[in-house]
Amino acid sequence: MDRAALAAADERLRRAAVLGVFTLRMASDAGLTRGVVRGRLARERWRHLVGAAHVDGAAGVQGVIDEVRLRAVGAALTWPDAVLCFRTAALLHGMPVQDDGSAHVVLRGRRQAGRGMAPHYFDVHRRDVRRMLSFRLTSRRRTALDCLALLPYQEAERLMAWVRTREILTVADLVKAVSERSGTPGVRQLRRLLAATRSGALSEAERRLHILLHDAGIGGWEADQPIVEGGRVLARADVLFRAARLIVEVDGRRAHQDFEADRERLNSLTLAGYTVLRFTWRQLVERPWLVREQIETALRRAGR
Repeated sequence: MDRAALAAADERLRRAAVLGVFTLRMASDAGLTRGVVRGRLARERWRHLVGAAHVDGAAGVQGVIDEVRLRAVGAALTWPDAVLCFRTAALLHGMPVQDDGSAHVVLRGRRQAGRGMAPHYFDVHRRDVRRMLSFRLTSRRRTALDCLALLPYQEAERLMAWVRTREILTVADLVKAVSERSGTPGVRQLRRLLAATRSGALSEAERRLHILLHDAGIGGWEADQPIVEGGRVLARADVLFRAARLIVEVDGRRAHQDFEADRERLNSLTLAGYTVLRFTWRQLVERPWLVREQIETALRRAGR
């Protein structure tokens, strides 16, 4: 191809591409010859994404979410009837799950997996489908339920704490899902997660804190409570002694990775008149007497 024809074909492909993502069929329709296409693939000027989709190798990708978004576009170009789901939809919704490098999609008819496409065949109602950019994906609530049911248990347990503290799912939602999903893959794990968190303890560390409080005869507290001041939710307390305005939290590295936001949250609670005690897993396991003593001291001071 001469330079003018090549430039014109490249411009047509640029306009047809979605976020820079295209298929080889789109490249052919834009007027690029097989020789040009083969050459760009051989020189890795074009990078394969998933399925039939490619992207210019020089395109800048800023982090995991950008890559997941491009994969989602590529999946929709490959299988236009697909709905993004499971890990892919979770990442697009901002949920803290691991990226496994695949585009997870729900399909009606059987397709052959491969080249980064991971097909699933569970039923999804239209009310549980949303549109984002050029593709469709399962709703935030539906995505959370699918991930809780199908992720490895430890990852699902971490996600459970995340979605519950953000009120994406309630206990009532989980009870309903367990009933509706009877006999389907993952329902046993949903039952297990529901049983483990129904009391308000969203992790093993929080359950250990609850046991410590019960064993010490310390009452008057509530688990997993929103702290609302001036109509705004400042935080969610792992354990709240409402009358004493005392918050007890179990710190985990995953829950407090944003140092700046964590400091801002702590300052807001202090200015609102709350005392915040924070304990680690190691303290709960190795020095439970210290945890109990400090909670009791804070309650006595609040009483005075």
